[in-house]
Amino acid sequence: MFQGNDVQLEFVRIDPFVRTTLKNSNGALTTTFKLPDVYGVFKFVVDYRRTGYTHLYDMQQMSVRPLWHTQYERFIRSAYPYYASSFSMMIGLVLFSFIFLHYREPSKGDAAQQKKTN
Repeated sequence: MFQGNDVQLEFVRIDPFVRTTLKNSNGALTTTFKLPDVYGVFKFVVDYRRTGYTHLYDMQQMSVRPLWHTQYERFIRSAYPYYASSFSMMIGLVLFSFIFLHYREPSKGDAAQQKKTN
């Protein structure tokens, strides 16, 4: 069983975006990393050259693309303030429209009658 702890994985487009050392767990080499925020065609490259070992070269091609509009979450948590502001604007518009349509200025006769009572 291979026990190397110096095998590196490169995530390459033209130049390496990520270069990380693989962790050995019972002969299986694993790692985790976050993909770069760049779209394109990338390659996973393992190029292991050590004296006394056979040269190991493996390359896997993968495309990184943006999510489709159907793959996003239905409601995004970070957008809740924007949802609240849009609903408050709708409520404000309804209230303003109601007040604007139903407001009546006091007639001149009502104003004269109020002066007499004061």
